[in-house]
Amino acid sequence: MKRSAGRILELQEEAVVLGTYQNRLFYRLVSQKSEGGSLMEGGGRAWTWDESEAVDGGLQLIGNGLGRSVPLPKLERFNPKCAGLKVVYTGGAVVRSDLEIYDGSRSIGTISSGTIIPPHEVIERRHNSCGVVRYLIDHAPIGERGWISSRIRGGKEEYIVEMLPLEEEDNEEEENDDDDASSSSSVAVQPQYITPEDSAREWYTNYMKLPKTKDKSEDRNTFSESMKIESIEEFEELLKSGIISGMNNLSSDALIAETYERIADALPHRSEGGCSFVDCALVLCASQPNQQETTKKISNSIDAIVFEVAAESVLHVQQKLPPTQALLARIAMLRALNRRARYGLPWLPIKSPQEGSAILGGLCGFGASLERAGHTWDTTSKSQWVQAPSISSRLRNCRQVMFTSTKKFFLDSVMDATTTPTSLSHDEYELPREVRTVRVNRLKARRAISSDDSTIKKKHSVFSQLQREMRGWSGAQLRRGFVAKGHGGQKRAFKVKLVGEGVNDYSGPYREVFTDAIQEVTDLDPSGCSSLGVLDPTANNQTDVGEGRDLFTFASSSNGTGELIMSEKNRDLLSSEERTLLNSFSSLTHKKNESSREVEEALSYLGKLVGTATRHGIPCDLPLPLGAVWKRLSEENISVELIIKEIDVIAYKTNENTEILAATQRRLLNSFAEGMSSVLPAELLSMFTGEQLRDIVCGNPDIDVDLLRKVVEYEGYSESDEVIFNFWEVLREMTNSERKLFLQFVWARNRLPLKESDFEAPFKIQKDNKTIDEDGDYPLPSASTCFFSLSLPEYPEKEILKQKLLFAIENSTTMESDYQTNDVEINEGWRGM
Repeated sequence: MKRSAGRILELQEEAVVLGTYQNRLFYRLVSQKSEGGSLMEGGGRAWTWDESEAVDGGLQLIGNGLGRSVPLPKLERFNPKCAGLKVVYTGGAVVRSDLEIYDGSRSIGTISSGTIIPPHEVIERRHNSCGVVRYLIDHAPIGERGWISSRIRGGKEEYIVEMLPLEEEDNEEEENDDDDASSSSSVAVQPQYITPEDSAREWYTNYMKLPKTKDKSEDRNTFSESMKIESIEEFEELLKSGIISGMNNLSSDALIAETYERIADALPHRSEGGCSFVDCALVLCASQPNQQETTKKISNSIDAIVFEVAAESVLHVQQKLPPTQALLARIAMLRALNRRARYGLPWLPIKSPQEGSAILGGLCGFGASLERAGHTWDTTSKSQWVQAPSISSRLRNCRQVMFTSTKKFFLDSVMDATTTPTSLSHDEYELPREVRTVRVNRLKARRAISSDDSTIKKKHSVFSQLQREMRGWSGAQLRRGFVAKGHGGQKRAFKVKLVGEGVNDYSGPYREVFTDAIQEVTDLDPSGCSSLGVLDPTANNQTDVGEGRDLFTFASSSNGTGELIMSEKNRDLLSSEERTLLNSFSSLTHKKNESSREVEEALSYLGKLVGTATRHGIPCDLPLPLGAVWKRLSEENISVELIIKEIDVIAYKTNENTEILAATQRRLLNSFAEGMSSVLPAELLSMFTGEQLRDIVCGNPDIDVDLLRKVVEYEGYSESDEVIFNFWEVLREMTNSERKLFLQFVWARNRLPLKESDFEAPFKIQKDNKTIDEDGDYPLPSASTCFFSLSLPEYPEKEILKQKLLFAIENSTTMESDYQTNDVEINEGWRGM
């Protein structure tokens, strides 16, 4: 969608067509990005298009239909029957490029008064959104198609053009020709299409008359027929034989579901949440060595990356795979299950009240948990209690056979339903008063982070400033999802005022403070210790050994650890039952002090920050351990040994203080989870696996240049320009850290979404017409973070482009000035420097 109710939308929106009724085309929004208010406020309802919006430049079909080559016959009401148009207005008729008259429609030319436009040049007759009749003409002297109005809107509403009636002689001749048609077929009668059904019927007749040529499409049809299942009995047999050898049903289906999802993500989407069965079958055939030659000729149209993705997914079981037809039967079953799950999940409990109930010997009251069981219990402790069977436990056991898109759809729906409503402002370009303003002095924060004083760092960092500004805010305030007009579709819970930088928050500063705060949390001082004392590098990170050498754990105060060590010295005196109780209630047996309270408060706020960023589509560069954090949040079973191995491989091998380390991380995870649960529906996180939850929150850790290239749009440049070729080459040659700096430079975030469909807006590369200065130096590139755009000068050489781009991304400390700030604000902002 490019327009709605006569208004041109700032960003294109996507919609699914539902059907027609009373000459209107009904649709439902899939992604609404440019309207004020909540993003999906009204997004689930049905809306309509009228005739004026179904024009070139108004609607654009995503993908190509099979019958697009056959023209759709025009209805009578759009077909102007006349002997031509005569321009009767003294000022002539202005020809414009669009059906609607607005600033974006070009004036193509003017047809002088008295001119007669022949009937064959009058193509179409339409009403625009103002009710004015306009004609689409292809007048030779103008040289291009355009629209003219029948009358002037407003004032005396004088006529601009008038229709010339068909002469009576012509009508009589046509009647005589009709009489002779029975005896002679030399004169063809022009058919009339009164209703849309008449037009559709004629289109279908013409489509079926198309000659069937031998080409790739027929080969695909032949291949499709070979995969056809004739009966329900055959389908049941294929279902039974579709299990991967050596795996149980659940594990096999989980791998098949993962493989199918990866193929569907890499292929063009043909339907909501899926891909073509034929394309999927071709890719699966190519993954099996004995079937590659069969599909080689007809799979050339599929991108090679799709085959790589599928081969990587099934590489470890490649020799055990069942036939492709059996795999497709399992995929059909999984797709049917997920279609029903979309409707069923809102009615099913994800966390039943009887789970962990004290009535059955658990740690929780009936529905009121003492602690979040999945975050605190280890596998050994949990096995000591009766686990009542329930629908929710079965759902969690089968979480891997539900597609990530199905679960994400449900999570998004719940987040939309729990969004705090925000009333619109009288001025659609102004933010409502409910959206509070948060003041952040980034200049002072950068100076503080570069100092050696840890107290100054904790006081003036962006993270600490945000924590102070939001102290006392409820979760409801952070659950806002307001989208202001002209802000690029970015959801927000508050407005950011960057002190001393003179920049308007059109979404760039909002994303920037999240990125800066998360970066500070993982920042290390020269000695390798945490700057803010919120996250510490893991032992594997510090010693550069084992797995996860870039990971961070929750910081624990030395005093708090000492308390645990003291209790550990007496563990030999405890019975096994007492040890189990100590592990299960580790958070309550831990003695808190001022230092531990500060850490827990900071982690709780970090959870709120991460939850808000996740709600608003901002990936967080938060390298936390998979086992100790993400699998715990998703309540997956994982042993303490695997958790310790990811954090400290030396402690894992020597088995020293492993229980203490695991218990400390579980206790601190509760604070982080408590902050997240005030913003996100934490009960639903157990639907996901640990890897899926990490990807949802953190996005893609690697900046994929090919993915970024798929969503690019050029203004002033084209794909074939040398400077564009050099730009992508330079971006590929950068390290991943440099690419993160580049992404923050152009988008105020340092992680990309996981796939193309997750991008809210395209990446724009605009031509910067600045030329070389008097000293012979080329200008630097610039960016607009609010609108994800890069202004790139036309550099003559690749090395110059690389030098200028790296200098810009590594030395940009403030945002561009949208306005001139006053002296007081400048002094306040730069005082920190």
